[in-house]
Amino acid sequence: MISSLVSIACASSRIEILRIPQSSGFKELRPQLHLILRSGPGLFKSTILKAVGEQYGVAPYSNVTFPGMIGTVDQSTGKIIPGLVWQTRKKPLLLDEFKTGERGDSAAVDVLLGTMESGYYKRKIGLRSESYHDTDGSLFYRMENGEIEVQTRFAAIIATMKNWDMSRSGKYSALTQRCIPIRYSLDDPTIDAVLDGTQALYRHRKYDPHRHVRIAFREYRNMRDVAADVRDRNSSFKDVYARAIGDLCRVLAVTRRFDRELFRLVCNLKAGLSLENALQLCGES
Repeated sequence: MISSLVSIACASSRIEILRIPQSSGFKELRPQLHLILRSGPGLFKSTILKAVGEQYGVAPYSNVTFPGMIGTVDQSTGKIIPGLVWQTRKKPLLLDEFKTGERGDSAAVDVLLGTMESGYYKRKIGLRSESYHDTDGSLFYRMENGEIEVQTRFAAIIATMKNWDMSRSGKYSALTQRCIPIRYSLDDPTIDAVLDGTQALYRHRKYDPHRHVRIAFREYRNMRDVAADVRDRNSSFKDVYARAIGDLCRVLAVTRRFDRELFRLVCNLKAGLSLENALQLCGES
């Protein structure tokens, strides 16, 4: 199931427009699906990210600073160095053992939060440089008069050992809400199988979503019914119910099929259940 969710998230980076029905017409929704992989040490989170990176031609990064995230100016040459949120456009942005804010560089988390939600971020950085402007379709990266402005699109996959539910920082709560958190553990036979190479936690699954997706009203209502049923059964799901609806729309936009079991799984993961418990509940439904 990790392979499915990771592959769906990666494929979502290709969607440009996602529209969902409302009473007054259609509303645009952020198309990109973001994930958090959370487990104890030695449970192959880095291995998963490396495999994803090889598939998409990107590298996992750790301890990313604010300049690394948004971009900076090489003071010796004056050249612009675009940040990861631009370098990984239309691809997965892979963050390994992410804990940037704990190092005092909370601005990197601010960049990530903004670009994960809307793709847009703008800020003064106080460095002189020549004007720089790069475009990729409707996406762009600009630096002028010491100001950086970016409109980008990526699917973030973040690996961590930290339990952000216990964090005092509201930024980490906001980060978790923008993602599907996959909290997982592995039994001894699975660990041995991965070490022996007879089992892989991530196998790439190909999805081919349309660039522009409009979800039908009937499908939207049926997804809402699935989420409402989970809400009735689990009171802790109420706080993330609205964001979970968005994630279900993103899953449907990529897979192009109504998968009730997968939707229930996503809802239970959003509610804070471990992957194992979420799968068990789906099997009982």
